[in-house]
Amino acid sequence: MCKNLKIIQESYAAGAKNDILKMLKDLTDKSIWIETAGGPYGGTYIGNDSVLKDVFARIKDDWEIFACIPEEFYEAEDTVIMTGWYEGTHAKTKNKMKIRVAHVWQLAEGKVIKFEQFTDTALLLEAMKG
Repeated sequence: MCKNLKIIQESYAAGAKNDILKMLKDLTDKSIWIETAGGPYGGTYIGNDSVLKDVFARIKDDWEIFACIPEEFYEAEDTVIMTGWYEGTHAKTKNKMKIRVAHVWQLAEGKVIKFEQFTDTALLLEAMKG
């Protein structure tokens, strides 16, 4: 297993244990994090602190259960792609969701320089509706 793939797989393993700080440990203050436009967290965030506050803190507030379940990983040089599922239960509506997702990670010298999410934002928003 290559170094970049191991870094990303360890990030998902930490996320599965709800250890968000460990999950994001390979981001820097210049890492670019892109959430799919049109979704509740859509936008571009720069740096570990912004990702923690503007993405993961909001997810924690909105969802009783929210999990990213990796299915497959693909690696090409400094890029790692994960395909899998989001599963969860919304805190207010109690609606459940299971949505296909792909994440594209770009790394340099063992650090994340860019993350981009691809998912069906309409299904995510539907689960959040009361």
